[in-house]
Amino acid sequence: MNPPGKTTLARMQHTAMIEAERIEIAQDYWVKEGRINAPEPHMIERRDDLAGVVRLIDAINSDPDLLDRVKKRMIAMAKAAESPPAVSAAEESEGGDVQENEAAD
Repeated sequence: MNPPGKTTLARMQHTAMIEAERIEIAQDYWVKEGRINAPEPHMIERRDDLAGVVRLIDAINSDPDLLDRVKKRMIAMAKAAESPPAVSAAEESEGGDVQENEAAD
């Protein structure tokens, strides 16, 4: 599977809102049809989490300084994901993993 592509806060918010609504509609339908007695707790938690994402993006969009910082950080993270991690000459010559070396200390 390919890594996630580019997106925007508005698209993420819209997608989270639609998915939260879809979960609620589906759970209400299954209860109405009698296939389940009550909405499934894990699905309600998922709906609530998605609604939380919508509110989080609202909060980010309401603060211009925070919005600018988030956008810059998202760009930096995307660039870091595109480029391979830098390996120092010392790490290459040791042939070991940094985490292994730290664990031995």
